[in-house]
Amino acid sequence: MYSFLLQFGIGLIILLFSTQKLVELAKNISRTLRISPLIVGITIVAIGTSLPELAVSLVAIVKNDVGLAMGNIIGSNIVNILMVFPVGLFIGKLRIGTTKTQRNALFLLGATAIFYATQSFGSFKPTSGLFLISLAVVISIVEYMLGVFGRTHEDIKQFKSAKYKKLGWGVIVSVILLIVGIIGGSILVVNSVEAISLLTGISTTILGLTLIAVATSLPELLTTIFSQEDHQEKMTVGNILGSNIYNLLLIGGVVSLFPSAISIQQKEWIWLAVVTLGFVAILRYYKGHKPPKWIGIILILLFLVYLLVQKI
Repeated sequence: MYSFLLQFGIGLIILLFSTQKLVELAKNISRTLRISPLIVGITIVAIGTSLPELAVSLVAIVKNDVGLAMGNIIGSNIVNILMVFPVGLFIGKLRIGTTKTQRNALFLLGATAIFYATQSFGSFKPTSGLFLISLAVVISIVEYMLGVFGRTHEDIKQFKSAKYKKLGWGVIVSVILLIVGIIGGSILVVNSVEAISLLTGISTTILGLTLIAVATSLPELLTTIFSQEDHQEKMTVGNILGSNIYNLLLIGGVVSLFPSAISIQQKEWIWLAVVTLGFVAILRYYKGHKPPKWIGIILILLFLVYLLVQKI
């Protein structure tokens, strides 16, 4: 037991360091490329912080454990909204964007609906997987193009005095090393949590929906904390939106490439739908404003309810 706790601690330290440095680097990339921090959060940071979910899901697929892989995807999205987002509300002064945030909120709604639809046709899962991955690529390209467009439009004041610079090899190598750190730290955390949890006899599906989902959402949580400290509030919302979109389209697409029966109960899909709709409703209602902290309290209470109904 102590060895697993030590492994968890080491993995968490690696996650803390790698995530903090990735946020700092993302901020510099935003200034260098003159692209909004929201776009950087939705793309670069979101993909980086979603890599643990990808690693866990791939390992689960290799072990022929679809329940764990699917549970991790659905659970991580729920945790990002009910746990990570409230933390941003509590420790920072999040102002909900009126343009890019609203557009990506609709992207998230669409991604959720499409992901559920593709999982309803088990016999076409490989084709569905390619379709989902293609959508993830398209969204990435669209986000970058809109980010470039924003330089001379809605973001013109932010980057008025900034000069375009090419990214050197040092930055690229740093990004790769930090992503490796996030993956390595996450694997250590997840493996230790899984080993400890399996001693209680909890099913792997429930494990994926709860404990492993929380563990693989640590990068998003840490990104939220560090981006608030660096006054990059837009990156917080962007990272949550982007991570959830890539969890469904990119990671869900990869998992769907391997034909298998779906083992997720209908109640979990309902949780995903309700939580996502609620999140989008908050973003729409408070656009241009700062959501009150009582919203965060409600979300945390719902998170506790979510954990309780899973019968951990």
